[in-house]
Amino acid sequence: MMPLRKKAPSNLSIPVNTKDPVRLAFLGGPKSGKTALISKLTTGTYCDTYYPLRLTVPVLFNFAPSKTDLEILLDETLSAKALKVVLKQTNVLVSPVVYNALQQNYLKTAPTVASDTESVTITGNNGYYASYRRKSAGEKESGVTPIMTELIDTPAFNPSQIVPFLEASLYVRLDRDVLHKLADVPRQPVSTNPLIVASGASEMNGLVDGYFFVYNAIPTTEPPSYEEVSPSTSNEDSLYSTSVDSAESYNKDGTLKSLTLHTNANDKTFSLLPVMKDALEEAWKEYYTYKTRWELGEERDVFSFKTALKNMWNERGNQPSMSEKNIQLMDTSIDPASPLCPPPIWIVCTNLKSPLASPKLMEDGKNLAKLWRCGFVALDSNEDVEEVLALMIRELVERRKLQKTRKRRG
Repeated sequence: MMPLRKKAPSNLSIPVNTKDPVRLAFLGGPKSGKTALISKLTTGTYCDTYYPLRLTVPVLFNFAPSKTDLEILLDETLSAKALKVVLKQTNVLVSPVVYNALQQNYLKTAPTVASDTESVTITGNNGYYASYRRKSAGEKESGVTPIMTELIDTPAFNPSQIVPFLEASLYVRLDRDVLHKLADVPRQPVSTNPLIVASGASEMNGLVDGYFFVYNAIPTTEPPSYEEVSPSTSNEDSLYSTSVDSAESYNKDGTLKSLTLHTNANDKTFSLLPVMKDALEEAWKEYYTYKTRWELGEERDVFSFKTALKNMWNERGNQPSMSEKNIQLMDTSIDPASPLCPPPIWIVCTNLKSPLASPKLMEDGKNLAKLWRCGFVALDSNEDVEEVLALMIRELVERRKLQKTRKRRG
């Protein structure tokens, strides 16, 4: 259990995490529904017209759950009720971290903290939000304080232009005195929105708390016309099989599990999920390696005279140079209790209630979540979508508990 604050918040309408908002990034292909989902969460409405996003756009707002079920899900003292809420939904697959926390129900008796108002009792404070009980007209009602949240909308994921990790931001324009003759060549399109930036002006830095992988339940490719189909051809010709391996799930014999997906060669949303995960894992490996070596003093300015002189003497002495020594990347952990574990991933399937939605695409997303041992939510922007935020925030709470417990045990 997280330690409670010494004093309860005097105003339950003010977030307790104003200095440390929850930062969540949305990744997905074109027309995946990322922007519509963020707009629905922040403003309550969205635009049907598709406008391609060119830049990374952060949106800061106070997330206040409007449904009782969501408050139950976030309240750490109501694990038994929260478990019933999530198990009755077929469009939700909770992650093992959330499921184990709800199943254990370790908070059987809620600790209380006196509030300035006698009718309000604070039952918990985990740093993200505070939960409380309020007596109103002889009845007790529970709730949670608003949660300051930053949703980061990103341009459509393009594997050919993506940069997993950068040490410094590229948001600069270089003059001819720097580029020299390169300034005479037409600029080639490059990605200035990497997955992680170690330093510089970028929203996609190492302080992102979680990632949503968003894809569309509506197939992005149209079925072939009657003229294109002949007895000698079939729809299977346009399909290809891809095997997705997992570093999180194992078979009984100790081998890693894999999942075979049959997708269309022109698909631009669901087929990108494994590519996004591989790129994100590589980015976090490079980030942890860079951060650790920087703290140890092994990351230096490669253009400095001292560094060049040291490398020259090392090479003369047949010793491995610093560049060769720093090629090996550190391994990340898949244990959520480890500080080297990357932030959680939740797969989100949009346009669930559309008449053009594919049940197979939804089922494939759920199977992929089982393979990766992460959460899955299928939703429609025409309905309430707050559940996806509540589930992610609850996982962040449980992960912080696990990491603090391991740190305390040494």
